[in-house]
Amino acid sequence: MGRLPLLSCCVLAALWGINSAARADSVEEFYKGRQLKLVIGSNSGGAYDAYGRLLAAHLGRHIPGQPAIIVSNMPGASGTQAATYLHQIAPKDGSTLGLLNQSIAQRQMIDPETMRFDAGTFKWLGAMATTTNVSITWHMSGVRTLEDARHKDVVMGALSSDGGNAVYPLLLNRVIGTRFKLVLGYQGGNTIQFAMERGEVDGRASVVWSGLKAGWPHWIAEQKVNVLVQIGLRKEPDLPDVPLMLDLAKTPTELAIFRFVSSDSAMGFPVMAPPAVPAERVAALRRAIETAMADPIFRADAERRGLPIDPIAGEDVQTVVDALIATPKEVMATLKHTIEDARSGAKAR
Repeated sequence: MGRLPLLSCCVLAALWGINSAARADSVEEFYKGRQLKLVIGSNSGGAYDAYGRLLAAHLGRHIPGQPAIIVSNMPGASGTQAATYLHQIAPKDGSTLGLLNQSIAQRQMIDPETMRFDAGTFKWLGAMATTTNVSITWHMSGVRTLEDARHKDVVMGALSSDGGNAVYPLLLNRVIGTRFKLVLGYQGGNTIQFAMERGEVDGRASVVWSGLKAGWPHWIAEQKVNVLVQIGLRKEPDLPDVPLMLDLAKTPTELAIFRFVSSDSAMGFPVMAPPAVPAERVAALRRAIETAMADPIFRADAERRGLPIDPIAGEDVQTVVDALIATPKEVMATLKHTIEDARSGAKAR
């Protein structure tokens, strides 16, 4: 009799091992010989495109079954179009991933009526760097600082009314009295920057500093742009004299609002899978992203491309998203009221 419980435990352990092996094999079998699609929620040539193509070049060999990875750019509405595709249309089997705008969760909270997805239901797999966004103006604009922007109209290009390129300047107008005016409807960040070169707009309010340095280094070397403010949780080491938006708050409510719009900097260039992807595939993809970004070959390629890497685990990204979605209602109400008030003076194209 005494041997039966022990025998039962051994049988259960063996079955568990078989099931675990079967699950691992099923992941490898699923991806072997398959093409995995990585949807990048921006147009080609920008920071998101650069980071996405870097990841696509290396991720496949770290996924069980070593699938080929193809990249598909899907710009539109500050990444919302790609997020909607990933949530509503893409297969939910782990064969399609997204590298989308890091502010997706914030925009869902600011303007939930226009979002056909719940960012909290994505399977967040990891992020490639901590980031700091900056607001820039063209060197011919006559606006070198935020103080200049308080005394002169500054036309800023933006994709949509709920992305950082629109929200940041609207908040600054409300809180510190700047005079930013918006031109909406650009298809991507690069198109705004080409518009700056043409003199069509004076600047852009949200560009990742590391991406700007990697993709447009001549602008910085030739002092073609002015950096007015940093949006993130910490200053970039090479921009010590440029103010952080958090430091401009004068009240606890303003600080809470600025922290909300800045907190996505902790999940720069995030990668996610659609809802309902099987748990074992999510776990395998998270491990693959983690090991890929620790791979010396990947790191050398990132350095060659001028793309800083500071990876964040998928579970930690999920925590950031959950915290954003749990922002107190009173903070969101004040933020939305502030934006709507400021939008009344915005210029739409």
